Amino acid sequence: MPSVLIVDDDSDLLEMVALALSTHGFTTTSITDGKTFIDTVSTVKPDIILLDIFLGDIDGRRLCQNLKTETLYKNIPVILYSAGNISMSSIGESEANAFIPKPFNIKQLTEKISSLLT
Repeated sequence: MPSVLIVDDDSDLLEMVALALSTHGFTTTSITDGKTFIDTVSTVKPDIILLDIFLGDIDGRRLCQNLKTETLYKNIPVILYSAGNISMSSIGESEANAFIPKPFNIKQLTEKISSLLT
């Protein structure tokens, strides 16, 4: 089963997405802030990362950009998501593999994850 690391400071949304992905055959690990992001990536070794942009005082785009500079982790696909008005240029600068606006449906999310894992 592919593993997904989900990072979101909204614990209700985090729980809902983790449950939905697990019912679609994914193994999930969830964290609620970016402070332990790199440590969690190194421990869990996810196949893909689902990363909220607005994580309180940490920007998910910056976390993604930092991850992509690490040789060990640069090939892990990252999907950024947000309900905010996000410029596509900032997504490109973050080196994320995809962006999904909130609200999203689980079918859309699982299709995007599957396409990035093939």
